[in-house]
Amino acid sequence: MLFLRRCLPVLLLCLLPAALARPGDDALPGGDGLSARDIYQRVLDNKLDTSYMEHRMVSTDPGGSEQTLAFWSRFKDLRAPGSAPQGAVISKTVLKFTMPFDKRDTAYLFIEKKGGEDEGFHYSRARVRVSRISPAKESIFGSDFSLDDLAVVRHIDDATYARLPDEEVQDKSVWVIDVFHKPESKPAYAKSRLYVDKQRNVPLKTRHWDEAGVEVKELDIPSEKIRQIAGVWIPMESTMHDLSEKTQSVLYLDRVIPNPQIADSVFAPMLLPRLDQEAAPHDGG
Repeated sequence: MLFLRRCLPVLLLCLLPAALARPGDDALPGGDGLSARDIYQRVLDNKLDTSYMEHRMVSTDPGGSEQTLAFWSRFKDLRAPGSAPQGAVISKTVLKFTMPFDKRDTAYLFIEKKGGEDEGFHYSRARVRVSRISPAKESIFGSDFSLDDLAVVRHIDDATYARLPDEEVQDKSVWVIDVFHKPESKPAYAKSRLYVDKQRNVPLKTRHWDEAGVEVKELDIPSEKIRQIAGVWIPMESTMHDLSEKTQSVLYLDRVIPNPQIADSVFAPMLLPRLDQEAAPHDGG
């Protein structure tokens, strides 16, 4: 308090709101000695190196009408050990839709970069050609998931962190951390609050705020729907709530093949129209 009393009034007014909005990473270390950054790194590291997955998404509007989508994805984690240079590619994800019929052959490509704007590409039979999109804002066929929600990995340096008191979610002890996404990384959200299962490093709940400080979305993962595959804990079901539209989308993961070999050509934007809906790769192959 002595320091604050000695500060000039103008300096106090300028600095105090920022200090309250963004507490330091070690503001609440906790008895386990983990900082918020340490916890978030555990969440980031709970990922397969590569994967093939088959998904279903069921979206419900306020009137109860449902839309069901099916698609497969291929993912490759490209985070380099140590400090990756600015603009380095972190991950690549391609999605291709298989149903309903009018959305078949639609494809998305997401290329995530450290400390810069990610790249997104879209192809559909209606558009005929591949076009660039903004991944953070691209809603998947009007669902509550954006391309950023489905494909993002994140680099630890693309945000700052603050730890909050531990809580219980679904009868599980969870770490609670705030993640302040840096504007230069062009994030989908300004701030996210994660409630991370201490045993499995999976957020059982994630709340998102926009730049105006309005809470816009919440992602819930049922604890009993988390499975361990190839040493990684993976949610087989997750529900995204749009708090303003009062809609929700449930993402089901029907099949996972961990760590298959994936050719780099799969992630070429100009090949999106010719991505065949080939059979899934062999398990582990």
